[in-house]
Amino acid sequence: MIRQAKSHTPIRNKPVIHRAPWVVADVAAEIYGDCRGIIEDGAVVVSEGLIRDVGKSKDIFREFGTLPVREHESGALVPALVNSHCHLELSYLDLTEAENNQDVYANDFTLWIRDLLKARDKYLPDNTHGETQIQTLAHRVLQEMSAEGIGFVGDMGNSLESRTIGKGHGTEVRFLLELLGLTREAEAQALARLEKVFSDDSLDVSCTAHAPYSTTATAIRKIKDTAELQAGIFSIHTAESLQEVEFLQAGKGCFLDFLNERGAWDNTFKVPGMGPVHYLDSLGVLNDKTLCVHVVHVNDDEIEILAARKAKVCLCPGSNRFLGVGKAPVTEFLSCGIFPSLGTDSKASNAVLSMWREMRLLREDHPELSPATVFSMATLGGAEAWCIASVMGTLAPGKQAGILTVEYPDYVSTGEDLLEYMTTVGESVPVGWA
Repeated sequence: MIRQAKSHTPIRNKPVIHRAPWVVADVAAEIYGDCRGIIEDGAVVVSEGLIRDVGKSKDIFREFGTLPVREHESGALVPALVNSHCHLELSYLDLTEAENNQDVYANDFTLWIRDLLKARDKYLPDNTHGETQIQTLAHRVLQEMSAEGIGFVGDMGNSLESRTIGKGHGTEVRFLLELLGLTREAEAQALARLEKVFSDDSLDVSCTAHAPYSTTATAIRKIKDTAELQAGIFSIHTAESLQEVEFLQAGKGCFLDFLNERGAWDNTFKVPGMGPVHYLDSLGVLNDKTLCVHVVHVNDDEIEILAARKAKVCLCPGSNRFLGVGKAPVTEFLSCGIFPSLGTDSKASNAVLSMWREMRLLREDHPELSPATVFSMATLGGAEAWCIASVMGTLAPGKQAGILTVEYPDYVSTGEDLLEYMTTVGESVPVGWA
């Protein structure tokens, strides 16, 4: 079953009113002209960790005037951010400190994979406490995310130990064990691991597939079927690079060379002869609980397929920029009714794991997008992608009280000014938890 997200803020038994000059209640409503989306001189009533009411402070005080009030005079109240895609266990692989490789990676995506594997293979043997250090660095990155106002992280990892990274942390971490393998032997190992994890309730872990180019059709179907039984999210890297598309369409290029070099190719995988989205659709794994990540190199027909299947999309502008893979067709997604979420990916492909920076980069890459649309991607978009919109993503009665306070400069005098500031300030934003 899909678990409910945990509240970041401690449960307080005594009700309280949070009042601020601005309350960003529901930016999606603002997009459609609903004046309740951003409330000037607003207030939020919180009781036992849940939002009880949101509105103009005068109306809130009229109904709840006997409750204590916490003033946030220098800040706006906004919903916690949702990071839809991350690999916390890769926090020890900071490949972004190396010299600029965007052009190199853009021409051969497998060069980045090689660098990642090389760094990993060097790190673990050289570090007698490698696994412990990996966990320590992952915890540190998660703490930094929490301090920046991230209330939920969709986390992918290859190690079962990584399922504990978010245990006991205020920020909810939903961990998916990533499986892959293209040879007959690797496929059998992946399926055996899937069965072991699925049959052991004590692990409390769901599985997902890495990518269409790294996992056999049989494994992708089985993993998706298992996710459906658990009513869980099936997250998969999709159409991240041109080389991936070439491999799936023609069965050649740098991906095939890489697989042969690694001994990961024995012709078990049958080249589908189509792009990633068409391929996933042919396997019957696209639906409203499928989250396609990156989705840079897709055509109009593929976008229409994603929309028709109600599949979700997660954009990773920071990672895409470092790897030089291009920009996702965001306006085309929106035109077809697909509302994307945002993710940071990992330290292996992103220098700063900040959702505020992701918003800024997305606006730089797509200046035609409105601030309201971008901010909603970082909040409600992520909540919808992970099926937790009933408890997160907006400030509304009945939802968890994951409320941020964002300080803003003096020139902010309208709700539009506030959204413009929050989607362009980047990781330097002064933010805290209410």
